Amino acid sequence: MATLTSILRIAVWSAAFLIFMPRANADTGTDSDMIQELQASGPHPSSADAAQTLDRLVGTWDIDYSFISKDGKVTHQKGEYTAAWVMDGRAVQDIWTVESRDGRKEREIYSTLHFVDPKSGTWYATFIDPENVSVARFTGNAVGQDRIVILTHDLSQGRDNRWSFNEIRSGSFVFRDEQSKDGGKTWRLLEEDHMTRRSVNQGAL
Repeated sequence: MATLTSILRIAVWSAAFLIFMPRANADTGTDSDMIQELQASGPHPSSADAAQTLDRLVGTWDIDYSFISKDGKVTHQKGEYTAAWVMDGRAVQDIWTVESRDGRKEREIYSTLHFVDPKSGTWYATFIDPENVSVARFTGNAVGQDRIVILTHDLSQGRDNRWSFNEIRSGSFVFRDEQSKDGGKTWRLLEEDHMTRRSVNQGAL
């Protein structure tokens, strides 16, 4: 447990540094050095079969967010999902952005670090949301090669959240955020996001 806790702490620190570290002076090169140290060209051999599923998330994707309120009203928003291998290929880090909405002048931005214990096959993920001072630790498993399901108790007191990456294809997948207040007997859909892989000739948002 101590080893796992240390890994999770390193994961959170690394994710935070990659996205939110202040831009260094151009003369020092510290910012680019940090990114170069984190990035990896592909999965580490220890990732084994799990790498095949994680690798399918790598790339840049356009998002059609669908946020679902308690009364069933659906609000759509655009954004971007980017994922890449980091930390010598032992993990995949993703970055979620949501375009400014509801009078906000700034975008929303979050990050998750995903990795797999090669011995047990358990999937771990740590999600960070600095704006709302939120950190959530997930555990779960891959379901075949086209679905990943991870769960946490950290996002809502007394409730469970289930995140799933579904119908993973070369050019698309569907992400769902569901919540349960009865220990997983029933789930309410909070969010369903449709991802489309961005082609190399498309520009940024």
